[in-house]
Amino acid sequence: MDRSTAHTVRLALVVSLGGFIFGFDASVISGAVKFISEDFGLTDLQLGLVVGAPTLGGVITALTAGPLSDLYGRRTLLRAVACLYTVSAVMSALAQSFEMLVLARFVGGMAFASLGLAPVYISEVAPADARGRMVSINQLNIVIGLSAAYFTNYFLLQATANAPDWAQQLGIVDNTWRWMLGIEILPAAAWLVCLLFVPESPRWLIINGRESEGRAVLE
Repeated sequence: MDRSTAHTVRLALVVSLGGFIFGFDASVISGAVKFISEDFGLTDLQLGLVVGAPTLGGVITALTAGPLSDLYGRRTLLRAVACLYTVSAVMSALAQSFEMLVLARFVGGMAFASLGLAPVYISEVAPADARGRMVSINQLNIVIGLSAAYFTNYFLLQATANAPDWAQQLGIVDNTWRWMLGIEILPAAAWLVCLLFVPESPRWLIINGRESEGRAVLE
């Protein structure tokens, strides 16, 4: 693997972490709904809003993410998405009411823009002969994220059922659903930090009249 290809792979791996977080976010709620419903005494409609709020947020960003990324750049929007994922996870873990939880989940849904932004960035960084393989990394990470959410929920449920001392000390037994939703803070914050070190999409730079910067990234 030459230096240019290795650089492209690194960028693809970093940016595709957004796919992992999406998969995790979309699935982790499945293990939390029972505990949330009991804690807040939710009706079926309210519980449906908690589960469906990300979809509403996703509708908004599906209409706006493309034009905004053309205006401000792929990297800038990816960083904003990482911030949204992080804020959503923090708000979800600390939610003290049904309304706050719905808002937190809605904010997380706005971050689903990563589904479109990550493949665009990767395709603009990757050489033509490797573009399909590079973009598929994002799809693979979505599946890994889905699986990670289920395994995480299983681990936390086991800790709740067995109630070892460490689980009680960490508050997992009494706050199981908060741990389920809050653990997303770790990959989301890590992704945000990693995105601070990636360059802007070279083709976006070239399209916006910054040819020298764009060529430098491609090289």
